[in-house]
Amino acid sequence: RADNSHHRAREQLSKRALREVEQADCRQIFKCERRTRFECATSIMSNAESSTKPLQRTGHVAASYKNGVLVWGGYRETERTTIYLPGNELWFYDTFLEKWTPRSLTGDIPPGTSGAVAQVLGDAMYLFGGFLTDRNSNQLYRLDLTTLTWELVDAQGDLPIPCDKMAGWTYRDCLYVFGGFGISPRAGVQRPPDFAFLHDMQAPWRGWTNQLVVFNTQTNSWSWPMYKGTAPVARAAHAAARIDDQVYVFGGRHQQSRLNDIHRLDLDTMHWTGALRTIGEKPRGRSWHSFTALPPFRIVLYGGFSQTEEPLSDCWLFVVPALTWVRVEVQLPPRLWHSACLSCEQEVIVFGGCAGNIFQRDGVQAEDTVITLSFSPRSLYRICLERALRLRHVLQSQWPMLPPSVRDTLYLMHGNTQGSRLDGS
Repeated sequence: RADNSHHRAREQLSKRALREVEQADCRQIFKCERRTRFECATSIMSNAESSTKPLQRTGHVAASYKNGVLVWGGYRETERTTIYLPGNELWFYDTFLEKWTPRSLTGDIPPGTSGAVAQVLGDAMYLFGGFLTDRNSNQLYRLDLTTLTWELVDAQGDLPIPCDKMAGWTYRDCLYVFGGFGISPRAGVQRPPDFAFLHDMQAPWRGWTNQLVVFNTQTNSWSWPMYKGTAPVARAAHAAARIDDQVYVFGGRHQQSRLNDIHRLDLDTMHWTGALRTIGEKPRGRSWHSFTALPPFRIVLYGGFSQTEEPLSDCWLFVVPALTWVRVEVQLPPRLWHSACLSCEQEVIVFGGCAGNIFQRDGVQAEDTVITLSFSPRSLYRICLERALRLRHVLQSQWPMLPPSVRDTLYLMHGNTQGSRLDGS
């Protein structure tokens, strides 16, 4: 009876009060102090020995799908020119087997693009915006992941500003786009009162924006929602992560400044918090970083480009209920304008990007390595498979006696053994 009373009382709490309780619980559990540090297991896989691999790239898009990660687009530099990767090519990385597979695409093939945003809803990947070889785009494409067919979406409503380097996320049946760097907005569109577009003095026809635009996949239409609170300032090359019905936006470039502020948007009430007051040491201001949700209440920040144009290699956890930053004690290579997705085993899969100053054309190479960040132990099943693979010189003769699904998985893993862990195991 007492348990039922407590349950009813908790249900009567408002959303805000419930979050205050969760925040207090989190502080008690994690004891988040300024000296707190966190460790994670890390592995890196080079494609150097693989004949089937994606080319090095920067500014591509990636999205989690089933048991792997989809990678599309981006560009790479040569001594003389910039090469955009073809739009009819999609790569799938199986995060369990650590194996790449190419897929050929048909239909309304998008042009080569950098700085777009891609999100998966069901069995479709939506691709919006980006920069083509000579202009920004605000076109929306839908890729049917069952037929591998592209479709140029004939969207209704008021389209977003053509731009690249924005952030995107999904919620329910909608795709959200925030911020970006693009061309001057056209007149005649009703936008929120604090909508901003700041012109770049070096290229006055382009600039930074804080646009927030929503595409409803059921009605096939764009809208500019009215929101409450204080929206983030205009920015580009920022990142966003969604935890349940809350989206967190971190960093990005605002004119000549690279920011380290973090904002929260409630997707049910459409209320912006303004810059959140966080606990502990803060990460440096940056752009071109990744910010990946790690449910139920953490977000992983990795890499980026600093205010002093330095490629960054640091990694942080943002503990959502406690609004606390925690530095992750791990040695990683610097990365910027890479992709980072959460795998089905709750690992952060990082691919591509570049490790040098992206503004210095000479000597800056795009990357083709896969970095895996693990913040919890791997499953017992996977540990056993990896151990059997490492001891294959002793155990392989007994593999045929295993259950067919386990046996077949081991043989598939055996054909793709170039992965190695940074800890030497």
